[in-house]
Amino acid sequence: MPRKAMLAFCCLCLAAGLDPAAEQRPDLLGKLKVAKRTIQVFGQQIAYYEAGRGKTVLLLPNLTWDSHAWSENLPAIATTHHVIALDLPGTGESAKPLIEYKMDTWTDFIAEFLRLKRIPKATIVGAVMGGALAVQFALDHPDLSEGLVCAASNSGPGKHEGGLRPENWPSLAGTKRTLLASFHDKSLVTDALVRARFEDRLRMDDGYTVARHLADHRAPYSVKELSAIRVPALFVWCREDEITPLKWGEDFASAVPGAQLAVIEFLEKQMP
Repeated sequence: MPRKAMLAFCCLCLAAGLDPAAEQRPDLLGKLKVAKRTIQVFGQQIAYYEAGRGKTVLLLPNLTWDSHAWSENLPAIATTHHVIALDLPGTGESAKPLIEYKMDTWTDFIAEFLRLKRIPKATIVGAVMGGALAVQFALDHPDLSEGLVCAASNSGPGKHEGGLRPENWPSLAGTKRTLLASFHDKSLVTDALVRARFEDRLRMDDGYTVARHLADHRAPYSVKELSAIRVPALFVWCREDEITPLKWGEDFASAVPGAQLAVIEFLEKQMP
């Protein structure tokens, strides 16, 4: 994807349906309306959702979420691209083998998935941990990476000051604290949302995956590592982000040659 097209692409990719000034509020726990598909990757059953035609965009959610996190984005992207939302092994409705979940464990699965699907290259788009994986994929498999979009990842270079550590707390109170930290518009965090999100966390049964990944999380990317990336890169941040402050995104974008930074502003609803 040409560098000049990356900024426009992010508007479809990470902002679709999330305008807080819109009359209709976003469905934060919406479900994808395309059928689930499965494929055997390294002998493990992997779930994914597919739509559209054109160049391939692969969507990776944050840890503790699944492909349905893209329910408001996938339809918009599918109007111009071939888009796949992927449940990585250990997450969502994919197999959850009892292994150590390292970054290259997942990037190798992504590469093998693309090979099995006969997709020569893809733009990898991810949020938070998924964003870090988009970066890691460009480093591990540059021949398969056509571009990357990384949103709100805590894995970039520089000092990580001022952020909040998100909780992986299996309770209603812990779920509410995490959601309140995640959304600038606190009115989105209703009791019904908290209960539904808590139920989702229990249903996903991914506690082992989360614990093993976080137990030995790789160090933040160095400027030297990131300088090796040669594909178009876009970093997307919210100005009011409490968990991963905007400065972290600025440091990330400045370390990748030719990268762009898109800052999403929160627009207060205008009073009549």
